[in-house]
Amino acid sequence: MSRHPLLIEASHLLPGGLHSYVLSESCYLQMLQQAGEPPRLLVAMKNEDEGQQRPHAISPIVTLCEIADFNRHGAHEIALTLQGIESVKVTAIDAGEGDVNMAHYTPLPKWQRHTVPDHYLYLSEKLQQYYRSNPTRHEHFQLTQYDDIGWVCLRWLELLPIEVKQKQLLLSQPTALLVAEFIDKLLRYPLIDDD
Repeated sequence: MSRHPLLIEASHLLPGGLHSYVLSESCYLQMLQQAGEPPRLLVAMKNEDEGQQRPHAISPIVTLCEIADFNRHGAHEIALTLQGIESVKVTAIDAGEGDVNMAHYTPLPKWQRHTVPDHYLYLSEKLQQYYRSNPTRHEHFQLTQYDDIGWVCLRWLELLPIEVKQKQLLLSQPTALLVAEFIDKLLRYPLIDDD
């Protein structure tokens, strides 16, 4: 079992993805001191319904990340760009030095790589269109994997406004093809609210 600092964020980051978070300089330095070598952090999904960040109430599947980049952001803040490595399951949370949340975790099985099936090619194409029209969301990506259904599904899960519980259920599926089926139905037949 491993242990690393834990961030709880509303902007979700999954394996193979990149995202920037703004932290206070003191928080960043405290986390970095406890992040190991090479430095690794965990990013948990914050449920939008939660008013405050309650570390012991987080969803158990989180993303193990490495630091891809960092820059000063204002007088006492750091813009930290993290790259998702793999999904892991949190087993316990305790306090580290400087009130940094530290999570103990175990690895989860990884999805096998699968070429995007023909009937899901539009998921890859729509994702490429989205990133072309929103270059700041994709500026850090050097190695895109639009031909891998798992990578495509993870990017959609980052982008789609799905409840955290639903995302957790999808991440626990044994294959990305099951997730692609869900995303396909969601995009083809969006739910209509009668209210």
